[in-house]
Amino acid sequence: MNTRPSTEQSVDPQPARLRRLPVLGNAPEPTLPAIPSGQPIHDGLNRPITYLRISLTDRCNYRCTYCMPEEGVELALRSQVLSFEELETVVQALMRVGVRRVRLTGGEPTVRKDLLHLVERLGRLGLDDLALSTNGERLAELAGPLRQAGLDRLNVSLDTLDAAKFRQVTRHGHLDRVLAGLEAVRSAGFKSTKLNTVAMRGFNDDEVGALCRYAFERGFVPRFIELMPMAEGSLFYPGTFFPVAETRTILRHEFGALLDEQELPAESRPSAQPGVGPARYAVVSYQGAVHRVGLISAVSEPFCDTCNRVRLSATGELHACLAYDDAIDLRSVLRAHTSQSPDELLNVLAATARTGLQRKRLGHEFTPSGCGGPRKYMVSIGG
Repeated sequence: MNTRPSTEQSVDPQPARLRRLPVLGNAPEPTLPAIPSGQPIHDGLNRPITYLRISLTDRCNYRCTYCMPEEGVELALRSQVLSFEELETVVQALMRVGVRRVRLTGGEPTVRKDLLHLVERLGRLGLDDLALSTNGERLAELAGPLRQAGLDRLNVSLDTLDAAKFRQVTRHGHLDRVLAGLEAVRSAGFKSTKLNTVAMRGFNDDEVGALCRYAFERGFVPRFIELMPMAEGSLFYPGTFFPVAETRTILRHEFGALLDEQELPAESRPSAQPGVGPARYAVVSYQGAVHRVGLISAVSEPFCDTCNRVRLSATGELHACLAYDDAIDLRSVLRAHTSQSPDELLNVLAATARTGLQRKRLGHEFTPSGCGGPRKYMVSIGG
């Protein structure tokens, strides 16, 4: 991969990070009808919304080349970022209308102060699944406490097993710290930990087999993600796109035929938690056991017809789709209705989300050439 610094790229005269994003709805009047519990949200295309990804911060201790420019991005003011109390209120509201799984993202969520306190608060709400995505830099110290606080699962970014390449792609990262963190994850008793690799031609496409073996031998689930043209493609280097079809070809070369999971005896199937996110899984045999490999193909094989996700930014904007900039302004609702009872506030939030998500689009328009992406950087909303 040619990880040229962003100063060598074309410069947008009005950088995406300085533009005001449109919103899909303003703060409603308090007379909105209550939403009965048990009546789940569906978008305008009747897709159920059961999965909420929450960006805790737009700050990060890395500068991954596909996620943000080397100089960073303009950060939100602290007064604009939702408090833990506000985050918990949003989760409670969306749980009333069908959300059962929450994933904490960033930026990098482990740099948010008092993260463990938030995990404890959310862990008491009765969610089916509470997970966190991280670059792994701080896991050596946090894996055990996160598990004790009530976190169910982890996704950890790991784009390469080569220390020099790791430093190149992350700019600020330390591979040894991430690998030590993954050992701490195992010791803490986390199950079904996923290793997320952004596959890039000429950079790590020759490591697909090695990354899989590393994961299989430690009980992790490797996943390979297609490069997405965020920030209007400004971080999308020509020639680096690597489709999942080619990843499947490598898997066959490394491990033999891809297996049909449904044809395996029940006792032989790899453990899984289906229906949580966008990955489709290939099944391979390695050292006498079968293992799953996740493939996330947002560009070449879109999965929009089964999308069950929405994303909440650190500043309270509810995004129906990663690929668009419009959003539903929940922060204004939270802060304009503080005089209402807790029950009324939850109903107003749920009604606002329901109304806005009726306009969730059929799908996105990512292309392998780097077009069709939103203005926002990945770091601003979480992957």
